[in-house]
Amino acid sequence: MTVRKLTFAFLFALVSFAMNAQDAAAPAYRSFTPKDQWEIGLDLGSAFVTGDLNAKPGFGGGLHVRKAFDHVFSVRGNFLFASASSESKASTGNPYNRKSSLTWISGDAQAVMTLNNLRFNKPNRKVLVNIFGGAGFNNYSTEYSNILRADGSRPTTNTSQDATTNLHLSFGAGLAYRISPKLNIGLEYTIYKVIGDKADLLDSDENVNQSTTSYGDLLHFPHLQLNFNIGKSKDGSKISEPLYWANPLSEVSDAITKLEARPVYDPTDTDADGIIDAIDDEDNSPAGARVNTKGVTLDSDGDKVPDYQDKEPFSPPGYKVDGMGVAQVPKPISEADVNRIVDAKLANFKLPAPKVTEWFLPIVNFKDNSYGIEYTEYEKLYQIATVLKQNPDVKLVAIGGTDKRSSEKYNNVLSYNRAKAAIEFLVAQHGIARDRLVLNWVGENSSLVPVDGANLQNRRVEFRVAKGETEMARPEGPEAGKAPKKGSFKGNKDAGY
Repeated sequence: MTVRKLTFAFLFALVSFAMNAQDAAAPAYRSFTPKDQWEIGLDLGSAFVTGDLNAKPGFGGGLHVRKAFDHVFSVRGNFLFASASSESKASTGNPYNRKSSLTWISGDAQAVMTLNNLRFNKPNRKVLVNIFGGAGFNNYSTEYSNILRADGSRPTTNTSQDATTNLHLSFGAGLAYRISPKLNIGLEYTIYKVIGDKADLLDSDENVNQSTTSYGDLLHFPHLQLNFNIGKSKDGSKISEPLYWANPLSEVSDAITKLEARPVYDPTDTDADGIIDAIDDEDNSPAGARVNTKGVTLDSDGDKVPDYQDKEPFSPPGYKVDGMGVAQVPKPISEADVNRIVDAKLANFKLPAPKVTEWFLPIVNFKDNSYGIEYTEYEKLYQIATVLKQNPDVKLVAIGGTDKRSSEKYNNVLSYNRAKAAIEFLVAQHGIARDRLVLNWVGENSSLVPVDGANLQNRRVEFRVAKGETEMARPEGPEAGKAPKKGSFKGNKDAGY
């Protein structure tokens, strides 16, 4: 757990340092180093230990993150897991078959230098030559047998050497091949050197009681890399692949190319209108004529007569003009003409007769599964009663409706009950004659709002001016809805409350 925490903390610090270095405030002059992507890679290869015993290749695998400082130098964070073994068979000088196996976990930071990106002959390198070195932490343990220990013992069965956390140095070199702007592969050779008194125990053998020693074992990791370039700018636009692949002068070259492509300044002004020919859309304007910023002769009032020929350069809009640009405004009419026109219009003017069929009458709404009249609806019924009292010849149709919950038969009866309740309220509370109200119902089949569930607007009674409709009988079905509370009316019925 300690090694894992140390490794993650080390990698986090490495990434933070790289980001801060990349995003540092730009100097006042223009930088020709573009923003570039990050490299994330997978490392797979062999691992073996060179030391006091003979090395036997094992396995190594890891991940790395790399970020460029510039076109030559970059920083890389690595994580590695490796497993290797060593063996020395019995000989005349040592009659024991000595064996050991290593389990290694490490994280480190490396500075990488790309040697061949100092040449500027190509837009992108196809092959990179890298050297690198760095430092980090490792945690390793071993198992061994038949190896003489400092305490004089020589275990004949597999014995574990406790895991230990150490500092180490790492260095190496490698080649990388660019497949595409997003993908490259590499071949590298890395050597790890442990620092401290555990440096000679990667193979568990310190040559105890012998005149020679390796003075420290080395972990070798030749491996292949599969590298991916990732990242984009904050606005989503593309950015450069890592700078160690790019020509350091590509930005400068592009800037020079754009500069060379600019048109050469030519101050020629053929028509002497103050606009040079390079941007003059009319380089033969008449002498002395006023022009706009594009060198086109002005026509201030848009009458297609240029100002230098227009006797009325600001003619009133909407009138035809003559060849000199003068608007042909008709003579003003006299007061007598105005009176004559108004009198003729008024003689034939009639106010439209109001159409009763166009009245909009309030809609009374109901609670769920109820046909009781709520206090909030009293004002609406008062307004309907007022219309009937002020128009004694008018009859109204009260049409009950429901939303689409429950069965159709249930909803038919409920809509009938709602229309009946509204009519009885008008008769009982406002003294409206029953024969002036026609009861109709539509159930759930005439929704105002096309929804399948509950909806207040569909639970209603509508009022319309009668056009010969007949009273509808109660539909078949069981009693539906909650009846209104008896004796719940309070207030002055003539005031609508």
